[in-house]
Amino acid sequence: MNPEQPVQPAEFCLRRTLADIKSFAQREPGQAVAAAVGAGLLINMLPTRWVAGTAAVVGAMLVRPVLLSLGVTKAMELCCQNSSPNDLS
Repeated sequence: MNPEQPVQPAEFCLRRTLADIKSFAQREPGQAVAAAVGAGLLINMLPTRWVAGTAAVVGAMLVRPVLLSLGVTKAMELCCQNSSPNDLS
């Protein structure tokens, strides 16, 4: 793996959002705690079966495309190697 890979748009968006949340928590710690408690209470009030069922359905829908894309990626990686395994130089 190349440690200096360019940052992908989704990763950049996530990092920017986390940085914004961190700066908000440093500026307004009371509001950040209140928001965290409110979000925790909201999540706690959701029915467990609904949350688990939704997670299971979404997970089941994503398994096949994810495995297929990983397989295609690995196949392309094996087909596009620049050097053969017998070449030691």
